[in-house]
Amino acid sequence: MDNASFISVLLDTPLLQRAALAGAMAGLCCALLSPLVVLRRMAFIGDGMAHAAFGGMGLALFLLANSGYDDLSVRLLTLLFCLAVGGAIGLASRQNSSKQLSADSAIGIAFSASLALGAMLLALRQKINPQYVPSLDRYLFGSLLNISAADIWLLAALTVTIGALLFLFYKEIFFYAFDAKLAEVSGMHASVVHYLFLLFLALTVVVSARVAGIILISASLILPGVIALKLCARLIQATLLSALIGVASFEAGLFLSYQYDFMQPGSAIVLTQFALLLVVGAWEYIIGLRSAPGGQNC
Repeated sequence: MDNASFISVLLDTPLLQRAALAGAMAGLCCALLSPLVVLRRMAFIGDGMAHAAFGGMGLALFLLANSGYDDLSVRLLTLLFCLAVGGAIGLASRQNSSKQLSADSAIGIAFSASLALGAMLLALRQKINPQYVPSLDRYLFGSLLNISAADIWLLAALTVTIGALLFLFYKEIFFYAFDAKLAEVSGMHASVVHYLFLLFLALTVVVSARVAGIILISASLILPGVIALKLCARLIQATLLSALIGVASFEAGLFLSYQYDFMQPGSAIVLTQFALLLVVGAWEYIIGLRSAPGGQNC
């Protein structure tokens, strides 16, 4: 199947159009936060929060016995669960006392406990109320081709909110990203920025998980930022490039999953980003050889 046929099908298929639009916005949301996640060394936090969403979904489906995966009430309860976990992780990561639980230990506990809780509650839901519950693949790897109008509006609201936040407070956020302690000493309310960032990280995970899946969304919060920071010296440039990479990789993942039936969109998205990282790494290695003493003779 060639590119022309894919474009023609895209123009004639509302379902595919919604998937392309949702992918672009989800990729943009994740990629805008990605350089900050990488600089603040919060990749593990994003990953832990993504897995906390699985526990939140299991809890919501268990408590709301007549609800489905797509119900707004399930999503809201999942979001509240993630915010609670994010708040606990944020509190642990702000602690400086040696007697307190370390941040990575707190995230690891939240990671494993949320997964176990979600799996147990989903099993109980299926046993007590045998109403259809989607397979685990849909939770873990996303469902880009089953996007509803409500998902589009949620992603649009999230995209606008994150964009506005970064535009209005980019100096404070970037200062916090480079050196949170120096920012706090300088009089900035770093703790407010810290928890605000975790809030939007939780929102991005919950809303975008419908597109890329709970497991793969964590990669989309890391890879675009890593690639952009390798290529750009300034954070604002890295953020813009990361946004471009996020949108392009999500659209490329949709195209690849359409071309090859065995590929899920979420897997294709992350593999596309990883392939780009390998290309950038290889380019850096070649440039390094050429710039090294005697490199011209290699």
